[in-house]
Amino acid sequence: MIRVLIGSRNGAEVEALLDDAPPEAEVAFLPEGEKQADYLSGVKVLFGRLSESEFDAADALKWVQQPHAGAEGHLYEKFKNSDIVLTNAGGLFGPQIAEHAFALLLALTRQIHTQLAFMKRKHWERVPCLELAGMTMGIIGLGGIGLAIADRAKAFEFRVLAVDPEDMDCPDTVDQLEKMAYLPELMAQSHVVMSCCPSTPETHKMISRDLFDRLMPGSFFINVSRGKVVDEEAMIAALRSGKLAGIGLDVTYTEPCPEDSPLWTEPNVILTSHSAGSSQHIRRRAMARFVDNLHRYVQGEALLNVVDKEKGY
Repeated sequence: MIRVLIGSRNGAEVEALLDDAPPEAEVAFLPEGEKQADYLSGVKVLFGRLSESEFDAADALKWVQQPHAGAEGHLYEKFKNSDIVLTNAGGLFGPQIAEHAFALLLALTRQIHTQLAFMKRKHWERVPCLELAGMTMGIIGLGGIGLAIADRAKAFEFRVLAVDPEDMDCPDTVDQLEKMAYLPELMAQSHVVMSCCPSTPETHKMISRDLFDRLMPGSFFINVSRGKVVDEEAMIAALRSGKLAGIGLDVTYTEPCPEDSPLWTEPNVILTSHSAGSSQHIRRRAMARFVDNLHRYVQGEALLNVVDKEKGY
């Protein structure tokens, strides 16, 4: 038998998917309120997150399936240097995060945040709004989220540019796909920039002052990936200079966003609390992916969404 630990409860409907787990899997749930480290001995498969403080307790662990996409929580040295396989839920978050990205963008271009402030004061005033059709969108990172954004961007009649470090065919929804060296040119051509890249040592503060300086005046920047890929001081400076007309952020460099951050008070910033991945469907999708991978594991087949621990995604 393969001992499997589910690190958190997910509701009866979601957990019912485990009825289809292979018979070789002995599935147990972490009791509510208990420490995960106390239940890791002998466990070969974990659905959840293995923290650095728990690593030594995982004496038999072979594979971790995390129910989210970002892998940075598992990139500490002990885990990176181990033989434990890490898989993620990449590809399951695209629809809802793309919707959230466009919600932020449309709120800015249609001045919804301004109108909401007026409404609270029972104030009536027309404001200038922008039409998206015909604009150019630059997408940084063309993984599952970037692809979902590109799909929707085409429906809004954007010209779509994208950069990504990996070799891939250019999808029909992207007009031009280049490697990361093209990023400065992407910034210079884009009316809207969408950040969809993971947090890794290579992407830390990658979207820098030099890149923001390349923007055309009146651009928009939306980040629905990770806050640490952005130099926040440079981003705020670009807003105050007029290079950026608006910023929509679901993520910040430090989370929660510090109380003294100007992001709370700048008039053309919309800040949401890392909620873009939220969906009524995501827990079911993640558990279904895990059950599929569990069958693959038992049968000795290649697992889906294996994370390259050196690349960080």
